[in-house]
Amino acid sequence: MNRQLTEKYNTLRSLIAAKGRVAVAFSGGVDSTLLLKAATEATHGRAIALLASTPLQPEAETKGAIATAASIGAPLEVRHLDPLAWPGFVSNPPDRCYHCKKTIYKDFQLFLANQPDTVLLDGTNMDDLHDDRPGHRAIRELGVKTPLVEAKLDKAEIRTLSRELHLATWNKPSASCLATRIATGLSIDHEKLVAVSRCEAYLHAFGIQNCRVRLRPDNSASIELIANDFNKLSKQEVRNKVLFFFKTMGFMKVFLDLSERIGKVL
Repeated sequence: MNRQLTEKYNTLRSLIAAKGRVAVAFSGGVDSTLLLKAATEATHGRAIALLASTPLQPEAETKGAIATAASIGAPLEVRHLDPLAWPGFVSNPPDRCYHCKKTIYKDFQLFLANQPDTVLLDGTNMDDLHDDRPGHRAIRELGVKTPLVEAKLDKAEIRTLSRELHLATWNKPSASCLATRIATGLSIDHEKLVAVSRCEAYLHAFGIQNCRVRLRPDNSASIELIANDFNKLSKQEVRNKVLFFFKTMGFMKVFLDLSERIGKVL
């Protein structure tokens, strides 16, 4: 590990240690995994992970997060929540992520009320600050701390550190929640989430891993791919199978987005 990254990681651990008792809002992704690793080291194993289990993540993601927390040796609390019962979320407004994040983190803080002086940490990194993300507003309003930002770590640095620390998530593609696949203004329900999840899982079976299936207002679907996966969908046999499966999920039209999806790792 180069000296600059070593210094940043040591700074991260020092920042966390200074907060005393901490809990990490944990998803099993690249950022929150590094944060949990650092918190576990900084607190000598006293940090806990809080995982929201909802219909917004494929089951495999939740199982993977549980396994990752166990590999770090961090105690994990799984909070079973149902965003489909939250009107501000289901109506799918432009600031949907604000309502979702705020409700989930309020639940985390309510759980932590039984553990006085425990500070909730979030895995926002420096690159995230350049995006217009409504969820960031919820983080600020609730006073949740973002140590990766305090340590000035960006995504590339987090991946490099994760690789050096032998974290299995170092090259894991980003995995936004399934609700992000549904066009703003379309109500979110269980059937739509299942359709998206199953269609993406079907593409995974052909080796098309870093993809997104977007639901459009006209009940059609569009597929987003990274550059390396376009050739996998170019085969007639594969396209026919994909089209047939998507139709069984209720999509009469299936479009391919020719814009390269940003999803590469190191």
